[in-house]
Amino acid sequence: MANYRWRDSPDVIARLVNADKIQTFRTQEVLLKPNEACAFIVDGRIGDILTETKISSLAGGFSRWVGDQLGMTADDRRLLFAMTGPMDYWVPFEGNLANGEMAKGYANLRMKLNTDNVPKLLNWFANNSPILTRDGVISILKDELHGRVVTPCLASCASGNDLRGADFLERFEMTTEMEMRNLLSNLGFTLLKAFPITNPTDMELVERHRAKIEAQMEGNAINLEAQKAEFANKEALTLQRIEMETNVARAHARGQVTIQLEHELKALRAEEAKWAAELERDRGQVALAQEDREHASNVRIDEADAKSTRAMDMFKQVQDRKAERISNQQNFQNQRMENQNEVQVKMMEMAKDAGALTPEVMAEFLRQQTQQKAVDSDNPAPSPQGSNCGCGTALQPGWKACPNCGSAIV
Repeated sequence: MANYRWRDSPDVIARLVNADKIQTFRTQEVLLKPNEACAFIVDGRIGDILTETKISSLAGGFSRWVGDQLGMTADDRRLLFAMTGPMDYWVPFEGNLANGEMAKGYANLRMKLNTDNVPKLLNWFANNSPILTRDGVISILKDELHGRVVTPCLASCASGNDLRGADFLERFEMTTEMEMRNLLSNLGFTLLKAFPITNPTDMELVERHRAKIEAQMEGNAINLEAQKAEFANKEALTLQRIEMETNVARAHARGQVTIQLEHELKALRAEEAKWAAELERDRGQVALAQEDREHASNVRIDEADAKSTRAMDMFKQVQDRKAERISNQQNFQNQRMENQNEVQVKMMEMAKDAGALTPEVMAEFLRQQTQQKAVDSDNPAPSPQGSNCGCGTALQPGWKACPNCGSAIV
């Protein structure tokens, strides 16, 4: 015997098998698991429904072939295999909320097929292919689920926040159980659980994006503060390192400078001694030059004083000679005048004695006496006041020579 596999994919829910079309030389058998069932349909009538058993002589084999040839077997013999365990069916849906937002998602229907209700699948196999898959069940339920359950439930939600509430989940489950009971009963399914899973709406995506941006901004702010703190620490460490290196460099520099300064100090001391010697020499030269200048100045002053003294002496001598000359001249004039007066008196007396003293003689005598006095009183013209000599000395009236340079005054 060979095992017959009626389910070759996890999505297969039920399969209707025509046993007459299984033509093999070996007898086929099938092992039914606890979540599998098989209903026999013989000549249009529903027979036994088996589960958790092994069915031998399912089809094929020599004895089955002989019976078919002799007409000892049924004319129409079919086997309906089905999965009875709970299975989840994801039905996609979309609809509008009360505020106009579009909501998309899936309605999860958890259903099971009772063993006694397996023959009800014949209602579907009558007009469809002999294989019922998960997609086939979803296509059966989708339109009615959307019209009777999804649209009314979504319309009762004011916003996307209502989709996440427990009230919406409970309302969705109760509506699904009431509105889908007739269809599921015709197919033989029993609804165990129903709940929606909706995708985020546009507004929820906006809010999520806003929250993400705000969180990112806060995270960036925190990262910025952390970076600032890190930079501050690095700056402090760098400054400390620079200060330490600076101190070390300064210490080395001070050591090197101290050594260099010692050498330079020795050189400076030598230079200082040299400069001190040169300074003393320069001071001596300056003192000698100062003494020479003072001596020359004193000599010039002495010369000027000597010139002034000599000029004053000469001026005094000139004045003395002038005074003596004037005195001599005055004495001479006085003596001459006296002599003339005596002569004139004698002449007058002689004229009187002779009787010749006439008015004409007296007049002539007076005229001659006046002319003589004019001649005696005649002196050279004095030098004009305010004139200067060639050396720049101011001349006074009556000077015959310059007292400074000794030049004769014309």
